[in-house]
Amino acid sequence: MRFSEFQKKEVIEVKKGSFLGYVQDASVDIKNGKLESIHVGGAERSFFMDSKVKDMKQIKYHEVLTIGKDIVLVGKKSDN
Repeated sequence: MRFSEFQKKEVIEVKKGSFLGYVQDASVDIKNGKLESIHVGGAERSFFMDSKVKDMKQIKYHEVLTIGKDIVLVGKKSDN
């Protein structure tokens, strides 16, 4: 999957069912080439990052439960 496809997805927190925003950016560990976290924010889809976005959240990649066609579900993984 290309990041441009991932960037267009809505992020939903599973436990509360709340909309967190859209994937805006990501942090990658250069040494091992793995995704560390995704940066979520903004209520609108945008190709240009607004430097005044204050509600930007970082979500660790291990909290991503699934990546669907249109959304990304995040939350704490349980042992149930």
